Amino acid sequence: MMRQELKAIQLVWLSKTGLTNLNSGEGGSNLVDIKKFRYGGQEFPYVSGQAMRFYLKEAIRRHLRPEEACVPDEQGETCGRIAECVLCDLFGFMWTERAERRGEGRSHVRTSPVKVSTAVGLQPLDETMTIDFLTRRPRGTVIEAGEEEEARSIVNVELSVNIYKAGICIDVMRVGREEELIDLVGAEQARRRFPIRGVQLRDYVDDYERVRRITLLLDAIKDFSDYSKQARLLTDFTPDFLLIALQKNYSHRLQKALELQGDGTARLNVELLRQIIAEVGEDLLVIDNRPAIWAGMVEGILENAEEVRQALEEADVPILLPREAINTVNQILSNFLRRPLR
Repeated sequence: MMRQELKAIQLVWLSKTGLTNLNSGEGGSNLVDIKKFRYGGQEFPYVSGQAMRFYLKEAIRRHLRPEEACVPDEQGETCGRIAECVLCDLFGFMWTERAERRGEGRSHVRTSPVKVSTAVGLQPLDETMTIDFLTRRPRGTVIEAGEEEEARSIVNVELSVNIYKAGICIDVMRVGREEELIDLVGAEQARRRFPIRGVQLRDYVDDYERVRRITLLLDAIKDFSDYSKQARLLTDFTPDFLLIALQKNYSHRLQKALELQGDGTARLNVELLRQIIAEVGEDLLVIDNRPAIWAGMVEGILENAEEVRQALEEADVPILLPREAINTVNQILSNFLRRPLR
């Protein structure tokens, strides 16, 4: 019975972007570069996990009242109120308690129950990147005759088209809850200096609110849009092909399911997809007599889409549109309100 409890919700997806710069690196005085890494002698773009968390937070904030989502203070610390603040609950926090004497304050830390990956570009930059040449002229600049060129501020911006892979795993048991120490055996009884302690989860909100917060996060994945440079480099970064699963065992294994073949094309590694889906089968809940995993897919992203469809159908994975797959899970979560999530 315990193994049928919902322990994790996991998503992994691919997103094809337009020509854009989603997350800038260190750059220089006149260069706005793309964050990149080297692998196998080639450079690939990526979007940092910190940036991905920011995009999701802002998407969730759009649907919350001001009192449900704090903003960091001048020291970058958030409120740390799990019961009242949706963002502190989902994404964790660290703040320092003030004390009258120096060194007596203590830190309050919450590990995020939402694990977010970096978004990794799967196609080499030497095949997908260009540099855009921009000129800026500060408002109100007075330009003398013959000084037009000197008055311009020249900026080079790296832009790329790519297919990014990203993922999230939600530790469902810890949403709306926090670990607290409990004494199992007193120090005197145990004949020790300190008592023997264990850990239990303390509820800060009820199951209805826990489900609401999870669905807010899943809805944010459908339409998050606060990535950088969108004023002049508008693009869409939401899932074009995704897998979403409800798990009775906490595991990140599904994150390995989506990889391109590595030959510079947009062909998915179908054999790896089959193997990972088969492996995670033992971790999945069973709903309506079938494993709780769904695929969401739009056309035009993968060159071997038909082969991918065939592999998913053979594995008994329903193929929907990306938003439909997420909505299906949201509906199932609402049904959990009829019985406890724990």
